Amino acid sequence: MTREEVVSRFRSLLARGEPDLFEGALAVASLVDPGENLDATRRKASALAERVRAAAARGEAPHAALARVLFAEEGFRGDEKTYDAPENSSVARVLDRRRGMPITLSIVAIEVGRLAGLRLTGVGLPGHFVVGGPDLPDGKYLDVFDGGALYDPAGLSRRLGSIFGSPVALSADLLRPDSSRAILARVLLNLRRSYERRERWEDALAALDLAEILQPGVPGHRRERGVLLWKCGRGEEAAELLEDDGEAADDDESLERTFTMVRESGGGAAPSEVPRRTFTLDEARSLLPRVQELTAEAVARYGQLPGARNEERETIVRAWAEEIQSMGIEVKGIWLVDFDSGAGYYCWKYPEPALNHFHGYEEGFAGRLPLN
Repeated sequence: MTREEVVSRFRSLLARGEPDLFEGALAVASLVDPGENLDATRRKASALAERVRAAAARGEAPHAALARVLFAEEGFRGDEKTYDAPENSSVARVLDRRRGMPITLSIVAIEVGRLAGLRLTGVGLPGHFVVGGPDLPDGKYLDVFDGGALYDPAGLSRRLGSIFGSPVALSADLLRPDSSRAILARVLLNLRRSYERRERWEDALAALDLAEILQPGVPGHRRERGVLLWKCGRGEEAAELLEDDGEAADDDESLERTFTMVRESGGGAAPSEVPRRTFTLDEARSLLPRVQELTAEAVARYGQLPGARNEERETIVRAWAEEIQSMGIEVKGIWLVDFDSGAGYYCWKYPEPALNHFHGYEEGFAGRLPLN
């Protein structure tokens, strides 16, 4: 299936309203491997569901039959060795390998459950994804990455705490089921980031094509497309998207444009020069006073410049970014930094007084949660 055919198929799927989750995920699988046999993937899911139905007909609880077939018998579990590989964003590859990331393993479980008559839903958490639904035991969630373990909200909080290194408070809002659209958007974001880490810029653009069809009008998509076009060597197309449109903007928009110009002109240390680090929460908090000092100084210098002196503004932001990166800390936006924990990020944005938030690798700033 060509890229154009995948886009056309995905557009047709969305024209019907809320997309079928598994069919949407199969379209994403075709991006990962254009030669993927999608009918064979559907047959594998149906065969697993038939085994679940047969066990339920013999009197086994349907949710228990699902867990036994997928995890005890078939050995589905999380891929901890190659977690962010593009193949882990393909439900077809996950069904073949019995390995995947939480979200694609969950999509497989939801589809097998649906075909077997179970009502299941996807629940997106910061840095994690689980399965909920009325046909699981009351108040329980299925963790497909953890071999099908069932957790109540307190157990999920502890599970996330073990991932991020600090207790996590889960509100009722965070445990609400995600729509098919939201789940597919997260799969496509995972895939884009996986391709970007491997400098597969054209493939990342293809994934962005689907994301823009799925969620039209998202402001960040325009900038992301411009960045990817730039990386692909398509400078004129990139400039058209990234250039200042000349309209009046508030201070936040002006700051973000400055950061974009710095980043795209090679601002900050080169990747090979940046020490790659992971931090415990205590280590990250011990560095925060220095980060706060550097950032406050940069903010003060930036604010003292007349609005038209863009080159000097870029110099200030560039110097700040290089100082932050030299400590192994990632710069994610203007006055916004992330400390890599190995399972997600401890996140700080000026002028917050402390390091009290985290988010998973997929969610970004908008998905931050408070640390207890």
